[in-house]
Amino acid sequence: MTQDRRVRKSQQAIKLSFLQLLKEVCFEDIKVQQLADLADINRGTFYAYYVDKYDLLETMENEKIDALQMFIENQHKEGAEETPTNVVESIMSYLVEHIDDNINFYQMMFTIGKASMLQEKLYRLIYNHLSAYKGKDNKIGNMPFDYFMSYVSGAGISILKHWVEDEHRITKEEFVQHFYNIVTVGTIGIVKQSM
Repeated sequence: MTQDRRVRKSQQAIKLSFLQLLKEVCFEDIKVQQLADLADINRGTFYAYYVDKYDLLETMENEKIDALQMFIENQHKEGAEETPTNVVESIMSYLVEHIDDNINFYQMMFTIGKASMLQEKLYRLIYNHLSAYKGKDNKIGNMPFDYFMSYVSGAGISILKHWVEDEHRITKEEFVQHFYNIVTVGTIGIVKQSM
């Protein structure tokens, strides 16, 4: 029990130090020794948990994606009787809450460039979720699923990224409302609302 707590504490210190360093140094320039010094651990402790900084980065991304994936899977199981719009609203609310709770992480991941695979992992998450609604003909409605996915994932990830990076970001409640409105009403519907 004490060992587990010590391990968790060390790993948490490493992750927090990593995010702190990313605010000051570009990813490519971060050294394991810098991480160890800032986390107040020795290099051996770092290497006991991670192969290198790339492994640390991937582990941190996967932890966030796994949490989202688990929630989405539970929504599909529990929401079998619900309409897709209710499931989407529930997932969207959880996603925004999750990102807000981990805002420093997402801000860093969206700014470090190609080193982060987070956007690709979010794409795969959306793809897997929406695949539940496609037909045997690989279409959703009467649209080829890949075209649908290209639009939905591109727009969805782009608006999430904008919200995360916005220095004057709107509240998460407002964001969920606008995001949900775009998804359910569509761009033309929103334009018509303002006419």
